[in-house]
Amino acid sequence: MATTKKTPSAPATQPDKTRSAKAAAVREMPKASPAPVKSAAELKAAAALEAAATQARAALQTQMKQWEQAVQLFSQKKFAQAQTRFNEAAGGPAAHIADKARSYAQICARKANGAEVNLDTADDHFNYGVERLNARDMDVARKHLDRALAMQPDGEHILFTLALCCGLAGDGNAACENLKRAIALEPRNRILARQDPEFNALSQQIPGLRALLSAETPDNY
Repeated sequence: MATTKKTPSAPATQPDKTRSAKAAAVREMPKASPAPVKSAAELKAAAALEAAATQARAALQTQMKQWEQAVQLFSQKKFAQAQTRFNEAAGGPAAHIADKARSYAQICARKANGAEVNLDTADDHFNYGVERLNARDMDVARKHLDRALAMQPDGEHILFTLALCCGLAGDGNAACENLKRAIALEPRNRILARQDPEFNALSQQIPGLRALLSAETPDNY
């Protein structure tokens, strides 16, 4: 008698416990809360702040452009035109540029009018030192800038100009030391020096100046 051969049944499929656990975890995850909706007043205030920041950046860029144009005119001995630009820059938002611009505007006024020089104050010696620097009379320029600094030891604008004077006179060590002090008193002097063609030219010859100009400047400056 023929026997029937039984085929073994397949084992029952076991549930995928790992998959089930993951699905349960997904179901149990809390849903993210929706972002709060800003009120009309908050949106208006945020827009006003952004507009003010944009306006401030534009004003600073305008002031920097006026300063650069004024310096170029001054170097060309176009004192009347330079005075106009310096006066415009003096009205800008950055105080460190405005202070320098006012000093240079006074120099332009005196040069344009041929007024006599009275050297009584730190500003007097500084202004005359700048005049002599522009005329490339380095010894006299440095002499009066040193006197101005002695009368106003924390005058960052004096140190900045004295650094340039020393560099142009070939005294690299003094140029670096004075610019370093000027930057310590007013960090934005580093930016001004980078934008000054004479400082840029000197930095190619004086490694210390190159290091000072290439150092990073904080974002808030």
